[in-house]
Amino acid sequence: MSKRRLVVLLSDTHGGHKLGLLSPETVIYDEDESGNLRPYTPDLMAMQRYLWELYTGHIKSVRELAGRDEIIVVHNGDVTQGLKYPEHLVSTRLSDQVLIGFCNLKPWLELRNVRTVRVVKGTAGHVLGEGSSEILIARMLAQAYPNKDVQALYHGLLDVGGVTFDCAHHGPFPGSRNWLKGNVARYYLRSLMLDDVLHGRDPPRVVARAHYHVYVRETLRLEVEGQEHASDLLITPSYCGVGDHGRRVTRSTSLQTHGLVACEVVGGELRDVHPFKETLDLRTYEQV
Repeated sequence: MSKRRLVVLLSDTHGGHKLGLLSPETVIYDEDESGNLRPYTPDLMAMQRYLWELYTGHIKSVRELAGRDEIIVVHNGDVTQGLKYPEHLVSTRLSDQVLIGFCNLKPWLELRNVRTVRVVKGTAGHVLGEGSSEILIARMLAQAYPNKDVQALYHGLLDVGGVTFDCAHHGPFPGSRNWLKGNVARYYLRSLMLDDVLHGRDPPRVVARAHYHVYVRETLRLEVEGQEHASDLLITPSYCGVGDHGRRVTRSTSLQTHGLVACEVVGGELRDVHPFKETLDLRTYEQV
C-alpha cells in the first residue's frame, strides 16, 4: 500500500497583532508597581476568539483527514506582527510576540503524527529583523519538542514522497478585481515552470505562496518537447483580521477568508488539495 502524507500550508497568523491569532494559553509578562515581572494571559478580542475557534477546528479537521498518516506542517511566513504599526499591537515587547507565535504553533506539535514543521521567514516589517521571529520560534519549538524536526528557512523546496513543494512567503498579486483573480498567479506560475524546464529541472508540483491574506488556487499544465508538466500554485489565506492598514491596502475589501490548505500526497502523486477556510462579510448591515 502506498504511503500517504498530508502537507499542511498555513500563513499570516500575525502573532502580537490585536486582531491576529492568539492562543488563550499564552502567558506573557508585565511589571507590577514594584518592578517585578508578573505572568498574565492577554484577554482575547472578539475577532481573536473567532479565529482561535476556527483555527483549532481546522486542526481537528486535518487530524481527522490524516488518520494515522504523517502530517507535515509549513507555516509560510508572518508568524508575528512586528513593530511597524504599534497601534495594532497586543504588546510592544518583542519577546511577547515571539511567545505568542510559539503558543500559536504548539497545537500542531502536540499531534502525534506531526513529525516535521517548517517556519518560513516572512515580510521584514513583521519578523523582527532578518527572520528573527521564525528563527527564535523554530528553536523554541525544537527545544520543547525534541522528537520533532523543526527548522526555519527563507525559501524551501521540500520533497515529500516524490512530490515537490516550493514554499516562500512572497509571490504573485492575487488580483485587484474578482474577474482578474488568479491571472497574475497563473503568469507567475508559468514563468516559474519555464525557468525550471529551461534549466533541466522538473517544476515543483506545488508552489505555495502567502502574504495577501486571500485564497487562490491555479493549476497549470505545460508541454515542453513532448513532456507534460503540471503544477498547482496555492496562495494561502490568513488567520488575522483586517485593521485600519488592511482596509487601506485592500481598498476597503468587503470579504475576508481565513484558513489553511492540506495537500494529500499518495504514491508519489498529489492526490487532492483540501482547503479548510471560512469567509466573513466585513460590512456592517443596517436596515434604516
